[in-house]
Amino acid sequence: MAAVVPIALGLLALVDSGFAGFRAATGRDARIVKRSYFLLAARRGLTGGAIGLGLLALLIAATLACSADPGARYNELLHAGTRMLQVLAPYAALVVASLLAYWLLPMRGSTFVILVGLGPFTLLRPLIVLGALVWSVAGTSDWLAWVVATAAAVMVLAVEPVVHRRWYRTPG
Repeated sequence: MAAVVPIALGLLALVDSGFAGFRAATGRDARIVKRSYFLLAARRGLTGGAIGLGLLALLIAATLACSADPGARYNELLHAGTRMLQVLAPYAALVVASLLAYWLLPMRGSTFVILVGLGPFTLLRPLIVLGALVWSVAGTSDWLAWVVATAAAVMVLAVEPVVHRRWYRTPG
């Protein structure tokens, strides 16, 4: 059970990073067939997210290795991660449901899903991440939980602007 929370958070971060890469590239290419273009953009976002997660894992591993009581420290991180998932999992479920509706409904229904679901959910994403950060550290005094939660939130929110600035600043 101790691995479920970090794996779930890592998967959410990686999927979000792939979508962030896609969003960074959207509207930057006038080609009609853009599948390879968007796949490359998603891979760039995924790579950025993986690098951020790797740095975060190194921070956690180094701190736990130097800790007097790594088990208690890890339990604090699990508690904070569980609380973070309480905010992120319902949001992710709504996004997945919207994506499924977008892909499965006819054109008119897909357009409606974009207007009432995917568009607003994308705009709310930074607030959801901030809410997950605040909720995850509420009630904990462990500095590591604060640092890890803050670093994770910054990493997730930084992928899209970094990918955009690096590869998609000007239309291609």
